[in-house]
Amino acid sequence: MCIRDRLRILLLGAISGFPWVIIGSSLSLWLQEDGLSRSTIGWAGLIFAVYAFNYLWAPIIDRVRVPWLTNKVGHRRGWIIVMQTVILLSLVSWSLINPTANLTLVISIGLIIAIASWGLNIVSGMAGQINLAHGVFVGIGAYTSAVIGGVATSSVIGFELDMIIWLPISGIVAALVGIIISPVSARLKGLNLGLVTLAIVFIGSHFFSNFKSITGGAGLGRKAAKLKFLGVDLDSGLTFGNIILEKNLIIYYFSLFLCVLLGIGAKNLTRTKIGRAFSAIRDRDIAAEALGINLFKYKMYAFALSSFYAGISGSLLFIISGGIEPGTFSLLYSITFIAIVIIGGVGTVLGPLYGAFFFTMLPGIIQNVLHLVGAADSGFFLNPGEIERIVFGFFIIFFLVVEPRGIWGIWFRLRNYFKAWPFSY
Repeated sequence: MCIRDRLRILLLGAISGFPWVIIGSSLSLWLQEDGLSRSTIGWAGLIFAVYAFNYLWAPIIDRVRVPWLTNKVGHRRGWIIVMQTVILLSLVSWSLINPTANLTLVISIGLIIAIASWGLNIVSGMAGQINLAHGVFVGIGAYTSAVIGGVATSSVIGFELDMIIWLPISGIVAALVGIIISPVSARLKGLNLGLVTLAIVFIGSHFFSNFKSITGGAGLGRKAAKLKFLGVDLDSGLTFGNIILEKNLIIYYFSLFLCVLLGIGAKNLTRTKIGRAFSAIRDRDIAAEALGINLFKYKMYAFALSSFYAGISGSLLFIISGGIEPGTFSLLYSITFIAIVIIGGVGTVLGPLYGAFFFTMLPGIIQNVLHLVGAADSGFFLNPGEIERIVFGFFIIFFLVVEPRGIWGIWFRLRNYFKAWPFSY
């Protein structure tokens, strides 16, 4: 082996190990200096799993050719160029991120949106019923919690009750409203049902804008429910000896607990008699009725469960921002949940969770990309919000055309591929 080849091997080893050294030596120190907890730093260490489980992604590198580069410089060299470019861009993006800036809030919002998306997935994905008014039920949950757990003023009602009271009641009230509209849904389907739920959006918008004693009125709004659990006011945080839990972290733990609990509920629902009835109605309602399935009863169950999830989500979502504005719960707000379910995977359990985090993380990714290319402050003809909507719309079209099962479908294909690798059968 000549000196030139040895030098190439040395450089290849250096560039392959360089990211490991950068992450291993500086990540923990960086996060510690920025004041993150040891548990957060520990979870951040999971990024090393990509090195530990390289045998999972190695088959992709071996089989997939890089366009143009493979023909020019060879398969291995092409992938080296691509990966080093990705590493460089990632390190630059990494340097622009503040790990303490709303880290827990972003995760919490994603978890809460996932709960609402699971609710929509129950009625639309599992039961096959079109619902364009899901955002209205989120609003019902939010305002129910604000009335029961919020502070009364001269213009709005508030009882300042405990979270253990207003959280389940928010879901129950939204479920009751869902039951009220379910007789209409039992007699309609398809476009007609969609038009009825669209009318509910307009009715809900009118209610939210004009019932000022509950909602505060259009353009004004009201404060969300107080974060008080078992008599302890958590708005200012919680202290256990030397351990201090801030409000954002408390919301995160509540959101995580409810997301896991309701996610397990959605998963087990598919295995029950009710879940199988939902699937039968979705696939062929006439055949389901012929088999003895009561369409009225099970459609009522679908709307009630969906609305319950939406109400729980709404009660938590707005204590993060601290306020609720009636104009939030528009048709676009409801369509956003539909888009989340489509991108994540309609009719799947984990799909809404994937879609919710995609939706939550998308604005931050776009902001970082704009800063990276220098278009954030250069008078670009599109603002970040408009770019976000365009990208979001593109992904909706992409998944509807290419992968109807959304992000979950992509994960399903990859999982099955790695189960069979390296065999092709």
